[in-house]
Amino acid sequence: MSHDPDTSAIGTRSPVGGPALSSWRIVTLRCALMADRIIEVGLYGLIILTPLAFGTVESWSVALAEVWIYAIALVWGLAMVGAGEIRIERTALSLCWLLVLIVGLMQVIPLPFQVIRIISPKVAALYEQMGFDIHLAGAWHTLSLVPYASRQALVRLLALALLFWVTVNHLQTRDQVDRIVRVVMTTGFGLALFGIIQHFAGNGKLYWVRELTQGGSLFGPYVNHNHFAGYMEMVIPLTIGYIVANRRPMSDGRDGWRSRLLRWGTPQASRSLLAFFSGLIMSVALLLTGSRAGLFSFSCSMLFMALLLSTRRLRSRRLWGMLASFVALGLTYALWLNPDRVLRTFGILWLGTDDPSFHGRILVWEDTLRLGHDFRWSGTGLDTYIWAFPLYKQPLIGQAVYDYAHNDYLQAFAEGGLPLVAILALALLWGGTQLLNAWSQHEGSHSRGMGLGLLAGLVAMLVHSAYDFNLHILANAILFVVLSALASRVLLKRRRDI
Repeated sequence: MSHDPDTSAIGTRSPVGGPALSSWRIVTLRCALMADRIIEVGLYGLIILTPLAFGTVESWSVALAEVWIYAIALVWGLAMVGAGEIRIERTALSLCWLLVLIVGLMQVIPLPFQVIRIISPKVAALYEQMGFDIHLAGAWHTLSLVPYASRQALVRLLALALLFWVTVNHLQTRDQVDRIVRVVMTTGFGLALFGIIQHFAGNGKLYWVRELTQGGSLFGPYVNHNHFAGYMEMVIPLTIGYIVANRRPMSDGRDGWRSRLLRWGTPQASRSLLAFFSGLIMSVALLLTGSRAGLFSFSCSMLFMALLLSTRRLRSRRLWGMLASFVALGLTYALWLNPDRVLRTFGILWLGTDDPSFHGRILVWEDTLRLGHDFRWSGTGLDTYIWAFPLYKQPLIGQAVYDYAHNDYLQAFAEGGLPLVAILALALLWGGTQLLNAWSQHEGSHSRGMGLGLLAGLVAMLVHSAYDFNLHILANAILFVVLSALASRVLLKRRRDI
């Protein structure tokens, strides 16, 4: 914050309002600084605590996370009102968030039955089969088959949208971006270390004390190892991007060996070494999960990163060597710790598998497509998949209850219809193109490096979402939203200090 001569001392007389005005301005600035600290600490706490709460999937933890986000958003709003400036950054992703909320709101607003019949004949037919009195003039219903569940989902989506808007608008400086990225990396490192220790010394219970009452394959604080892998696959590329963003400038070759050695003792080099080590530990944890989708998604993110590194903007033998050594060291260490699990995962990816659960998932996807086709203009309603899917489930699938389609895109089609699919396509094509173009044209080395890690982390989760339901795990969804907001902040808004 720049030094303001009007606020250098409380008794200084300003040319307009005298000491009273100066005192009021100091109070306003102090309140703004306090609000900034509250927002940043709130974001740090959200990033750190949500994965520790079993990934934030239970009702109590979801409610606490939502209240936490709403409190941060309230402080942010009050700070803008107090400053007399309403600042909302306009990006493609901001518009997409607004459109998603509109679609969700339309699903829970009661409408006349005649309107529902026009928008979604299938919903109207279901209401008729359930025996609702649709002939009364006052008979109003919602497009969502289970409006209570859709309202809860809408509250959660609003919290995530607010988190995106707060993050992309609040972070204005390079130091703020670096701090929150370091919090994410530190959290990922702690989770990875915990997961590795539990992998070798665990007793099959969460935190060694809580039984898995509904089954699962835990890793770290997550009930499902695939969701732990989903968290790691976003943090590892970000760690690499952080190293690239803070790398030492290239030497012209005239420096002596003493000067080069001294550079490794600088705080910047120390942070890069720590980040490199933490990234290795996270890579090992990812490999030890045995998650096929997680490993495949991480590989896709590394290929994406290599593609960007091959461009003229970041072409460097040193960067290629760093990326290759990072992957090689992580794989070697994981093989040393548990070769059977790692090799089995690679073997399944390479040779395929006869696992019946995989073939059953294909059947689920086929039935989900039929469900989405019948409700293509309105969807069944957000978070209604568990109720709507049994109407279309084939007998071959058995009696298993499917809360999710294990494909976030197909589930979005079933629950939101073509309108929601169109918004997601808009976010991927327009928003993704906007970010990539900004990355390719950006002049700042810090922004290019950080953008590299952010975009690769987002790609990993987008790939994984085609095989699982990671974005329905609130801790992972929160991290995904934070990374997308950081990418928008770093790449689209060219501040001098970013």
